[in-house]
This record gives sequence, structure tokens and C-alpha cells, in this order.
Amino acid sequence: MWIAMRDRGRKSGVSTCCSSRPRRCWRGWAAMSALGLLLTGCGGGSEPAAEPAVAATDDGGEATPQPPTKAEVEARDRDEVWTDASGQKWFGRVPQDAFFDSPYEVATDQTLLAGGAGTTGVGPADTGAGMGFAAEGETPEMQADPAPAEPEPAAATGDLAWSELISAQVLDDEVKSVRNFLQENVTSVGNFNSSMLMIPPRAATLAALAELARMEPDGISWAEDAGYVRDLAGQINEAPLQRGAKDQRRVMGLYESVSDILNRSTPAGLEEPSAEVTFSDVAEMQLLMKRIESAETLMRTEIGSEDSLREKAEFLVHESSVLGTLTRIISMEGYGYGDDEEFVGYAQQIVNASGQLKDAAATGNFGGYEQAMSAISTACQSCHSVYKNN
Repeated sequence: MWIAMRDRGRKSGVSTCCSSRPRRCWRGWAAMSALGLLLTGCGGGSEPAAEPAVAATDDGGEATPQPPTKAEVEARDRDEVWTDASGQKWFGRVPQDAFFDSPYEVATDQTLLAGGAGTTGVGPADTGAGMGFAAEGETPEMQADPAPAEPEPAAATGDLAWSELISAQVLDDEVKSVRNFLQENVTSVGNFNSSMLMIPPRAATLAALAELARMEPDGISWAEDAGYVRDLAGQINEAPLQRGAKDQRRVMGLYESVSDILNRSTPAGLEEPSAEVTFSDVAEMQLLMKRIESAETLMRTEIGSEDSLREKAEFLVHESSVLGTLTRIISMEGYGYGDDEEFVGYAQQIVNASGQLKDAAATGNFGGYEQAMSAISTACQSCHSVYKNN
């Protein structure tokens, strides 16, 4: 059967083994052999199974089904599950083989592969033919066979230097953003009342980043007083905020002290900051997760095309840096999950994807951006299904 099918392929002019797609060739022959065995064993009265439609070649043979063009893929809805003519399954505009079946197992697998590299939590970005579709007018045989990428070992979140997650400039910019928000919303009772629910996540973010500035002072002008900023921001969330002048005056006083410190004028009488205070002492996990969720939502809302990616590259770097940094922080021991390998594994996937987002911003790689955002969404949903109600 195998030899007859091979000879038939030679006579028809269809290549029996495409050197640029050996894996697809093997799967194709295996599927045809299985089909032949099935037909011969089902009795003479059985109808043959319908074969997938294929296009004819110039010499009268049959060509393999064409992958979808880039335009055809972009016409699909982002959440649509569909299968193209070649049998490739897609989730929106991303082939489903971009997602791992068991993401936690992949993220935590440190087994060395041939060549000594480990597995990665998030795969390299794919564009063009690497995303599974052909350019307009291009056949599979015309696509260049990409050189295999060297896999890089996946770094655990605790192995990454903080500077790899967030630059001093991005940290300082986020602190200034929180400061500006507080200035606008805590200096009057009316503004305080209307923005009361938005204050705690920002105050927690300020406290966490101030602690990070205390630990990693390089490039931070106010780093020597970062402990004061950390403690003052933490005091904003010492108790649930209440509407009215009492809490408005209390928060405004704390904000004014923070603002003075950032202006390099530390107020007298502040309690000396302790070196024993940790992230979890001043920044509640649930509040930091609100800022993480906000970063994901902002990126998904603001960037929906290659043009918007190029125009908002700096914005993408900022939000992905904040997302990755806060995710790393909440996976530390003080929050109760530092020794939970499953939780840390999900966090690692998000941190790795945040790095891929920064790479996409630097290169304008929209396909890489979409793949990283999908990885973040998948990791968040998987984590929430296990931990959200626990």
C-alpha cells in the first residue's frame, strides 16, 4: 500500500517528501496509510471517506491545502475558534499550537534539551509564515524555511534582576503618575469621595515600588528616602477608606508628605523607616492584582493593530514593566505563595510574557504582542480557576 501510494505520487508529479516540511510530509503519509487500511477493512459496501478539497497544480496533480493568508487571518474575530483548510486550528488570530497544553508543566520543566538549553515559559514571537499563514500569492513551497531558533532557558521569577523587569525610568514615571493622581483626587472632599475606590490600588503600587527603590536605588533620585515613601503610602491603606472630610484630610496629609519627599524635602518628625518591613507589610496582594489587571486591560484596549503598537511602544513598555514587576512581587514568600510551585509557575509565565511584550514594543512585532497577551490571559485564567476563591 505504501509503495503503491508513493509510486502514484511520483507519476502524478506531486512531491512525496517536501524537504522543507519533513514533519508535515511524514504526518501526511501516515494519515493516508491509515485511511487505506480503514477502507480495505470496512467491507465492499462501505462508502469511501470524503477527502479534503485540494487545488490542482499546473501539471494536473493535486496540491496540498493552502494555509490562510495574513488578510484572511486578520479578518477573524479575536476570540473565534476555527480551523483552516490545512487542518491547523486557530484561536482568533493565533494558531492554537502557540499555546501549551499544560502551561504550568512547561513553565517549570527545567529538563535540558539537546544543546544544553532548557524550556521556556513563553515561546518566541512568530510573524508572517511563522504564524501559520502564507503571504498573498505565496504557496507553501515558496515560503522560506526559517532557521530553528535556539531555545533559551526559562528564568524563574526570583532569578531575574529587578532591572530586567523594570527600569529606573519606568519606576520613577509610575511613581509620578500615582503622585499626580493623588494630587488631583485627594485635595478636596468631593474629588476624594468620587475617586475613593481608585486610591487604594495606586497607594499599594506606590508602596511596593518605593520598597523596590529602597532595595535597588540605582537611578532613583529619592532612593535614600524611599523607606519613608513606602511607609507613608502603606499608611493610606491601613484601614478601609470612608467617604467624608475625616479620611480625606488624613490621606491628604500623607500625600503631602510623600510629595515633599519626592521634591527632595523630607518633612521633620517622620518615624524612621525599618529595614525589616517587606512588600507584603505595606502593599496588599489583592490591591496589587488590581493594578496588574488594569495594566492588562489597558494594553489590550489601547493596542489593536501594528500601527497602534508602533505609536504606543513607550506605553507598552511602561505597562508591561509594571505588570511583570508586580507579578514578581506577589509571588514572593511574604504573600503566602512563595513555596507554592503551581502559583509561582503561573506567575513565571506572566513575567516571561511581560518581557516578550517589551521585545514586541522594541521591534514592532504585532504577532509577538498578540502571542504574549494570549499567554498572559491563559496564565491568569488558569491561576484564577485554582486560587481565586481560596
